[in-house]
Amino acid sequence: MPPRANLKMLLRRDLPEKGITWSRQHINRKIRAKEFPPPDGKTSDAPSAPNWWWNHTIDKYLRQRAAAFRETKRAAQPLRRDPVGGTNLSGPPDP
Repeated sequence: MPPRANLKMLLRRDLPEKGITWSRQHINRKIRAKEFPPPDGKTSDAPSAPNWWWNHTIDKYLRQRAAAFRETKRAAQPLRRDPVGGTNLSGPPDP
């Protein structure tokens, strides 16, 4: 059998360990805007019980966010031109 994944539950107070220092209200706004993963559960049945996320849920979100940042940064870079021949050095050939 393959080894079992190391499952860890993260509460909101644990998120700064992952670099997420937003307030509870800001996290809730991002969840409603679908910009942050919804909680994987609550610690009890009480409506005021804290939310929690699996460690891998937050890791996946951070990987996707980093990839989107890299893609945005790559798309924003200006094209470099060869000063002699005027050819495009960072994309498809000039027409």
